Amino acid sequence: MSNGASSRLEFLGQLAGGLAHEIKNPLSTMKLTLQLLQEDFSQDKSALAMRSLRKIELLLKEITHLDEIVQEFLRLSRGHDLKFQRTDLGDMIRELVEFLGAEANQKSVTLRSQLEGELDGIIVDATYIRQALTNLLKNALEATEPKGGGEVIIRARRHSDVVMVEVIDTGVGVAHANRERMFRPYFTTKKGGTGMGLPMVRRIVEEHGGQVTYESVEGAGSRFVLLLPVDPNRRETLQAMIRVSATPEAPATPAAPRSRRRALEVKPGSPEPGETQAGES
Repeated sequence: MSNGASSRLEFLGQLAGGLAHEIKNPLSTMKLTLQLLQEDFSQDKSALAMRSLRKIELLLKEITHLDEIVQEFLRLSRGHDLKFQRTDLGDMIRELVEFLGAEANQKSVTLRSQLEGELDGIIVDATYIRQALTNLLKNALEATEPKGGGEVIIRARRHSDVVMVEVIDTGVGVAHANRERMFRPYFTTKKGGTGMGLPMVRRIVEEHGGQVTYESVEGAGSRFVLLLPVDPNRRETLQAMIRVSATPEAPATPAAPRSRRRALEVKPGSPEPGETQAGES
């Protein structure tokens, strides 16, 4: 990228950040004013007051949603102040499976992990990598909901100086028309979604020197793949790993052979070696 183009992008980023701040300030004032009105009307039990309260609650909900969008935008435009430290990625994944276990049970989803090889000593910002994995796992759980349940697997393995993490679900998959837009800011198919989750995941992973890819079969499920260097200062091995074994294959069609679909249509069963399931110690 030329210096001129780089400077222009930096200027646009600063401009967008400033605009977001200008939007955030009146939003805060509006929210505070509505909360004061809500407190006043709550003392009045008349029909007019009750109708006004319902409208205030609706406005507060919309302002909260707008505020979330602005906050996500600011985080995305600024980037993250990463604090790298040696992290046991296996422990992090086991904790996430346990943490999301109750939500998975409510949705009739089997949530489990498959961990291979040495996953301790990975140099990452643990807070942001946890955020990225949590986002992918929650998306996977939500993708199974329209089908009345299913299975979600988070799988991690280390290959030389690269770690590959996969999040696989047997949910509804991604509609073909939406596949090119999945990582675009503000694009969402979820009611009440901000459309900033996947762009944030990509930003976090790329700031670690990694890469995110995915494949999906509409009606059968999806597989998201995160590639992370074990040490951000040794990123040269990442491209080799991508070429050798980690680039997802082209998405299969619903009529694909059973062997091709097996990665997406995981059948429930007893945990395999190195595998943990929500609710297990």
